[in-house]
Amino acid sequence: MMTQLSLLNWMVLSTVLLGAWWLCYRLALRQERSFAYNRWFLVLGPLLAAGLPLLPVALPASWSAGPVPLAGVAAVLLPTVAIGPGEAPATALNWPQVLLLIYLAGAVFMLGRLALELGQLWLSTRRLAREKRPGYTLVPTHGQLPTSSFGRLIFWDETLALSPAEADQVLRHELAHAHQSHTFDRLLLELLRAGLWFNPFVHLCGRALALTHEYLADDAALRHAARQAPAFSPAQSYTHLLARQVANRLGFSVPLAHTFSHSQTLRRIAMIQKTSPIRRWKQWLALPLLSALLFTVACEKAATPAEPAAPSAAQDAALVPPPPPPPPTVVLHGHNEAPTLDKVYTYVEQMPQLPGGGGNRAIVEYLQSHINYSDALAANPKEGAVFASFTVMANGDVKDAAIVKGLSPAYDAAVLAAIQTLPRFVPGKQDGKAVAVSFTVPVRFVTNSSAKTVGLQLFNWYGGWSPKPASAGC
Repeated sequence: MMTQLSLLNWMVLSTVLLGAWWLCYRLALRQERSFAYNRWFLVLGPLLAAGLPLLPVALPASWSAGPVPLAGVAAVLLPTVAIGPGEAPATALNWPQVLLLIYLAGAVFMLGRLALELGQLWLSTRRLAREKRPGYTLVPTHGQLPTSSFGRLIFWDETLALSPAEADQVLRHELAHAHQSHTFDRLLLELLRAGLWFNPFVHLCGRALALTHEYLADDAALRHAARQAPAFSPAQSYTHLLARQVANRLGFSVPLAHTFSHSQTLRRIAMIQKTSPIRRWKQWLALPLLSALLFTVACEKAATPAEPAAPSAAQDAALVPPPPPPPPTVVLHGHNEAPTLDKVYTYVEQMPQLPGGGGNRAIVEYLQSHINYSDALAANPKEGAVFASFTVMANGDVKDAAIVKGLSPAYDAAVLAAIQTLPRFVPGKQDGKAVAVSFTVPVRFVTNSSAKTVGLQLFNWYGGWSPKPASAGC
């Protein structure tokens, strides 16, 4: 299983994927009469955009062009967190939280709009009589609603001036929507639009899918008419019927329903008149496109768990790594315990994560928010770094918390106390097996006249700097 993507990465990657998918439809498939294929293409695109970035796919490590981990230090540098004397840990919103709130607000708005439209549909039709028929339910509207369909319901405006042949064509059109489950497509895409509301291409797919549904229903109605009268071509009379219904402007449409007279009628007429054969080779373009999208996601996933960049010279000077500690007693929750006998890794294919993901940054942000700059620390301010280590066991438990290099007992205790509050992790994995992984966390305390600042930097140590010896093959 891969390292989970952050919300921003997921949003960007899903937009890129669906943009490429939409471009293929726009350039190659939009003018083709392969309506059933186009329907599934437009439904599949948003599904791939939402789910493909979350799939556990990644390039094999041997394919990566980047350097393999070497003995040394890799660091993830994070912004400092200001904590005044006697204050609780900072809880101000940071930009990931703001982004999450914005995303959730947009999704809730879209879901609320969908619920409102469903409510309007129910309120406008609940008092109408229903007539059960084979395969569908006919709902006469007495001119209150236009002829349209939703699920297996056919809303029928019997006040229309239609000949028996025209009425049959309109009915066959709406029955095609019902029998081909177009409403299910529409509701599914509305849910995907709520989840991908930030993605402009999902809204374009929605409009294109609605038009494709009309193409499919028009084609079904014309095929039925041609079977009824093989010597007569119904296309001309059907296009006249479409044009007349649009000219009459039958009032309003039903929310979420497929309305016969209000669905880009001019484009439907143009497609009915089109007689060019379907170019099947264009449908095969989806295969290389899907392969390219999978490769793009795999490359992104392979880059995500890569080791962070090494610190600059100035940062090295500020945080000098401690010498390798001896392997004696390890302090855990204030008790002396024997060192863990399990094989401990310093870097694995899938690094341990906090519940909800976020990688190393989430671990560091958690520790930042749980280090308490108490009155005792404020009374004896110090500048310097505390190096602490801990091990995430194969079952996800945090153990073997220890101070590798201390600053003072009070500062060391504050760092250990924060580590000891870490929840159970999603354990790391090597070759598909859960393993123990060690971490070293340097915490730099900086004092000035206005505030006390705690800066955290999370290091994955390799080779001799690891508080635990690296296992062979990791």
